[in-house]
Amino acid sequence: MQGIADNALVKASPLITALGDYVPEQHLTPEVEALLEAVTGERPVSPQVAIEQARAIGEFFAAMVEPLLSLTLSPTMISASKKRNVIPAICDVIVDSRLLPETTTAEQHAIVRTVLGDGDYELESLEAHGGTRSPIETPLWDAVSGWIAEVEPEAKPAPICVAGFTDSHWFREAFGTVAYGFFPLRAMDAELAARLIHSADERIPVADLELAVSFLRYAAQAMLA
Repeated sequence: MQGIADNALVKASPLITALGDYVPEQHLTPEVEALLEAVTGERPVSPQVAIEQARAIGEFFAAMVEPLLSLTLSPTMISASKKRNVIPAICDVIVDSRLLPETTTAEQHAIVRTVLGDGDYELESLEAHGGTRSPIETPLWDAVSGWIAEVEPEAKPAPICVAGFTDSHWFREAFGTVAYGFFPLRAMDAELAARLIHSADERIPVADLELAVSFLRYAAQAMLA
């Protein structure tokens, strides 16, 4: 019955709202700086300038760049009572959080505690991975540049940091290797490809698969030569 016990869902609601309303501090990363310089010809001097440059190109490009400027906190799941007539004493709120390269989980927790303030809650990392990166000036980057010069002479490579999680993390951690998520597209529009990730109709045109194989073959030959 309502009033005879603390309802964990009710107590959690302002915390969830605080997470949803959180406006993170933005930081320029080397990848975003280099990306915008490659696309616009000008290197941004601040995160706000970076967003303005991206918006001048288009809303899709801006939507791709903005999450790369800060830590993100997105409440996505909540679980509490398993019965309709039982007031929950505990509830679990799962928050999807993406970290910039070189940000640690300890720094992430400190930010979350600042957002939530003091209260009756505990923080736990379910999958704790700090953001990682590979340097740009490497033989693999030279291979990417060389292949692009052959197949699309008017184009040039532009670095970017991926907002999601990829297996590149494991390769960097296990072997200290350079890993890039480079997959060229010609047949499918890049915006459509981004929206299809993890969708019910996720797919890739055969022509783009063949294009990617062409690059992999070129990279192997170029780096082993």
